[in-house]
Amino acid sequence: MRVLFIYPDICAASGRFQQGIGYLSSVLKKDGHKTFLLHVKKEVSKEKLCGEVHRLNPDIIGFSTTTNQYPYVRLYSSWIKGNFDIPIVCGGIEPTLSPDKVISDKNIDVVCVGEGEYPLLELVNRLEDGKDITDIKNLWIKVGEKLYRNLVRPLIENLDEMPFPDRDLFHYDKILKRFRYTAELITGRGCPFNCTYCCNHALRKLYQGKGIYVRRRSVENVLNEIEYIVEKHNVKKLLFDDDTFTLHPNWIEEFCGKYAKEFNIPFSCNAFPTTLNETIVHELKKAGCDEISIGIESGNEWLRKTVLKREVTNEQIVKAFRLAHEAGIKTCSFNMVGLPYETPEMIEDTIKLNCLINPNNIQVSVFYPYPGTRLYEVCKENGWITCSRKLSYFEEGTTLNLPTFTSEQITYYYRRMYQLSIDRIVSSRYPFIHPFYNTIKLLLGESLAYNVSIIARKILFQY
Repeated sequence: MRVLFIYPDICAASGRFQQGIGYLSSVLKKDGHKTFLLHVKKEVSKEKLCGEVHRLNPDIIGFSTTTNQYPYVRLYSSWIKGNFDIPIVCGGIEPTLSPDKVISDKNIDVVCVGEGEYPLLELVNRLEDGKDITDIKNLWIKVGEKLYRNLVRPLIENLDEMPFPDRDLFHYDKILKRFRYTAELITGRGCPFNCTYCCNHALRKLYQGKGIYVRRRSVENVLNEIEYIVEKHNVKKLLFDDDTFTLHPNWIEEFCGKYAKEFNIPFSCNAFPTTLNETIVHELKKAGCDEISIGIESGNEWLRKTVLKREVTNEQIVKAFRLAHEAGIKTCSFNMVGLPYETPEMIEDTIKLNCLINPNNIQVSVFYPYPGTRLYEVCKENGWITCSRKLSYFEEGTTLNLPTFTSEQITYYYRRMYQLSIDRIVSSRYPFIHPFYNTIKLLLGESLAYNVSIIARKILFQY
């Protein structure tokens, strides 16, 4: 069958390779099906979208969506249904955590809840063979006026059995060029931590009794994928985009030892502060790790532990960054502003902690209440959620009306941390232009200086 994926990706940081769609496509291709992709990186007209659907002539269409991008799915699926009689499936984190909302859309025929590779393959095969589809696990299916809500199947236990994600489906060489020839990989699935703003605790609940939630591919399997990518594409760096790459010390030790023997390509990764110690950092450095991104989120311990449920002290955060710096590895800190119960004094704590740990890069986002998460429920129960929405949590502005933190204050601190982020990047990577950059900002004043920071980030990171 001909399967068309439509991926709305309309935000400031759009255009990256999407691992989930890559895996869906590779599983379908392995079984003999043909796959196509419309990677929608900017708003399109009805005529253009429907023209592409007509040209590709799919037997089934699959949307992959986040919460922020879901309004585009609603719009585009209505256009398609108005012109074509093609079944539409919707998967991703939004339909997984809010299946009732998504399946209630008259233009969506099937919702995929959870891991979608084998449910989608089973659906496509049954449609091709003209068989009944109403009992496929992980799928909610509408047939006439009846809705079939099927339970989830067990988690994929052996990730090594999966084919590598299909990068050919995307314009992958163009993506590499845009992002400085950095290839993104994921070595496992699941996260053991209980951060209230994240979906992992909700996904663990969904899959309770359905297998081990946190799983990892074998070192050999990951190395084989790296070899495949490097041989096929011009790769100058790797980014291991797992939530916590450093979760399993024995795996890291094995991987680093073998990677260093086979490849001479620098890589970066994400780490939870308490998973870093002298041994892990030393192994990462020897293997070629040149940057570690570490989540702070808030510099206020009470907020971080009580509201975010991140069981880590400021002392542990400071130690993690110190270990990385002593090993000669650059660091990036992840931070949020506009959190429930946060006050201006608490965000000052975040700024002070960043100054203390001295990261080479600072990433700042504005908290967004995602349905299905604990912190969303807190915001909903307190009536803090407004009707406004955002395309990304990297955009300034908040969707909350908080009693402790005004919208104007949140925007002010977001801009302040954003400028601090660019200052760190410029001073770390381009020290020879840093004095000129600071002089320009002083001459322009606060408002225009923020606009300069935005332009600088687009030049440095292409977004």
